[in-house]
Amino acid sequence: MSVPPTVGWSPGPANVENQVKGLIEAAEANIARLTAQIRELDCLRAKERSILATLRFMIIPIGKLPTEILVEIFKHTVQTPVLADENPWGYSASRGSTSLFRYGSHAAIEKVLCLSRVCSYWREVVDATPVLWAEGVVSVTAKEVAPSESYLKGLKSLLARSTPYPISVAFASDTTTTIHFKSWAQHVWPVMLPTAQRWRNLEIKLPSFLHLNELPPGVFASLERLHIHNLSEQTGATTAFRSCPRLRNFALKTPRDSRINLILDHLPWWQLVEIDIQDSSFRGCRAALLQCSNIVSARIATSYEWDFHPEAARSSIVVLPFLKTLSMFFERTDTNNIGFEAFFIPLSLPSLTKFILEFRDGMYEPWPTEDFSAFQRRSPSIEEINLIDSYITAESLIALLRHGPSLQTLDIRDSWGCVDNALFDALYYDEADSAPLAPKLQKIHLKGVGDGFDVDHLDRAIRSRWWKDGERLLPDGSRPRVSRLTQFYLRVEDQDMADDLEARTEDIVMQGLDISFD
Repeated sequence: MSVPPTVGWSPGPANVENQVKGLIEAAEANIARLTAQIRELDCLRAKERSILATLRFMIIPIGKLPTEILVEIFKHTVQTPVLADENPWGYSASRGSTSLFRYGSHAAIEKVLCLSRVCSYWREVVDATPVLWAEGVVSVTAKEVAPSESYLKGLKSLLARSTPYPISVAFASDTTTTIHFKSWAQHVWPVMLPTAQRWRNLEIKLPSFLHLNELPPGVFASLERLHIHNLSEQTGATTAFRSCPRLRNFALKTPRDSRINLILDHLPWWQLVEIDIQDSSFRGCRAALLQCSNIVSARIATSYEWDFHPEAARSSIVVLPFLKTLSMFFERTDTNNIGFEAFFIPLSLPSLTKFILEFRDGMYEPWPTEDFSAFQRRSPSIEEINLIDSYITAESLIALLRHGPSLQTLDIRDSWGCVDNALFDALYYDEADSAPLAPKLQKIHLKGVGDGFDVDHLDRAIRSRWWKDGERLLPDGSRPRVSRLTQFYLRVEDQDMADDLEARTEDIVMQGLDISFD
């Protein structure tokens, strides 16, 4: 028989604690249950979202595209320019010179990786399309430390993904230590050289690349462009490029001590269509150009004193039938100059239309009028001549114009004293003259030529070669024997002269002639 509790009784502390513990356990169990439910719901929500994305992808336009069309779009998306403007020597004659690659730029690869992260389907398409991985440039730079295993693994993966398509490859070096360079080469060459048969564009900015000579003959069957820079430690000849059946574009930029002889006899010059050579050996550059029987465009930067006996210049005439653009830059390395004309004395360029000639640090020898006129007679199609820092006189400039039957543009810069009254008198067009000077001349640019002339002579010459539309019909109904001047630019030192010229020519400017003075 139980004893009834006493009036006013309450549970002890031990009973309260037990009750609270029970409530805690129940709450924790509820939380665990709800958490599990939330997790399941999150999974269900993610699944529904995936289904929703797939359904939406099926009805949007890009989701309806066949894989082949999607790949074509991806190709246009990842394509980046391979050629980049470059002018490392800072001279005008090679303005527009290009380098194959922008080092450190992986724009194409970054775009491919970005596409692969959009969705699993796109990643599958990208991974299965080697041509996308062949875009852009595989740029490899020699460091002072050996490349890491992860770097080499990534390089191998990239090369594998681009197989079997041709690729563009750039080698550069930011280390000047031979020991570090050799250590780098031991790790990188074994990865890169097995893919050499796929190199389409190759640029090398290394102190030496004799490792390439170890490759079997004919391995560069895909090579179309070859740019070589900064050979400083290589002493042996480069023979790796003897057989490159598709090579058309070649550039060589060496340090001030010439290195062109290391490749001069080991390159298929005859098949090149574009060259850009910067080397201090006048003889080497000249020998290279004379071998380019199919050349279309050439830029040459060299010194203009002979490094062999000048009598060798009097060689037989060499015809380069397809050369259209020739840019020549001569740097004076001492004061004992022997004529730069030895470069073009043997040349006959029947298709040449643009000729640029620049002298860095100025030209300090008489202009070779006779030899240059003979060169012009062998190259009668020249439409544009640019002279920079030359020592040409007004008399020689008139001779140049006299032997330029096709000349349309004359651009002369920093050639002081070559413009005088005699020049403008010679340019004056007289309708009675059956053989006017420079009959096709349309554009004249004169900058830094002095002011040894009178405004009257200049104004008279310009007006003789200008007329409004529909004017200047001769009595017999024929047109003038000269082309109408379309552009005239003159920079003079005397501001008063410039102001006077502007005032005098205001009327023909209003009529449409593009003319300016400053």
